[in-house]
Amino acid sequence: MSKIKVKRKTPGGKIVVHEKRKKPKKAHCGRCGKPLGGVESKIPSEMRKLAKSEKIPNRSYAGILCTNCLEELLRYKVRFEVKFSNEEFKDLELHRDLTIEKFLPKGWWSELKKVRNM
Repeated sequence: MSKIKVKRKTPGGKIVVHEKRKKPKKAHCGRCGKPLGGVESKIPSEMRKLAKSEKIPNRSYAGILCTNCLEELLRYKVRFEVKFSNEEFKDLELHRDLTIEKFLPKGWWSELKKVRNM
């Protein structure tokens, strides 16, 4: 881990250089790059003392995506599931978005196609 050099004055009047750990950067959204709210950014030794609920929010993709991107991801997934599961919506024009799909589990697209072919 990186360190910062900090100058301190001792009671004897000498100036001493101390090494201090750098604080890690704030967590950012994997898709849009906005800083994530509710995710702590502390030195690892301090993070270990916190409970899991204090480190990250209790929702899916909490430390990876911001709330707006998560909402888009869920809408995207549901739209494709509806398109492939219902015959009424099979002509629905939807375009694939790979920036969203990289956060979905591997093989989700092939599973949707299997459902339609059955």
